[in-house]
Amino acid sequence: MTLRRATDVLETDRLVLRRMRSADFDFFAHIQADPEVAQYIGHGRPRTLDESLAWLNAIVLSYESGLGQLAVERKSDGVLVGRCGLSDLAIEIDAGSHTVPRCWWSRAEVPHDASVCFERELGWTFGREYWGLGYASEAARSVLAYAWEVLATPRIVSIVQQENLRSHRVAARLGAVKGPRVELMGKIMDVYSWTGGGLVTSAGAQG
Repeated sequence: MTLRRATDVLETDRLVLRRMRSADFDFFAHIQADPEVAQYIGHGRPRTLDESLAWLNAIVLSYESGLGQLAVERKSDGVLVGRCGLSDLAIEIDAGSHTVPRCWWSRAEVPHDASVCFERELGWTFGREYWGLGYASEAARSVLAYAWEVLATPRIVSIVQQENLRSHRVAARLGAVKGPRVELMGKIMDVYSWTGGGLVTSAGAQG
């Protein structure tokens, strides 16, 4: 779960994290159509308007199960800057003939003969004009703290493309432990994990 039903928002010094709504579509369609942003999310190509609409609708529906990405607003002016939150992730326990374990965000996509474990995956995406301002670290730290202190989540993971150096820095800055790699949508990803509330609380460098 990302937010309990009785909780409307998470707040940090500079940010407000809230559930997404239909009015957020233009912003997310814009950033997900940006090739520099899109290369590190999903299939790695800029998303069409239809793809972004389907994605947003799926996020809103995911709130019924207690999970879901949150819209991230800047407190000073209410401007949307990105998204951050927890999602369901299935990871293959035995890779078998595969060189690395496979993983899936959608349980419906898991092959019937695959043995998997289910994780809570922390993800984030921010508009390119907001990179380098520390928003990703600040938002992710807030979600992690809420997951430990309120939701009592025992373990959280993040999967990061090998080339996504900014996200590698965010995970490391927040005290994540780098583990074995997995395959998602045909791409090799590094897996970072936090267990037992292992979270770096200092602001650290910006990213």
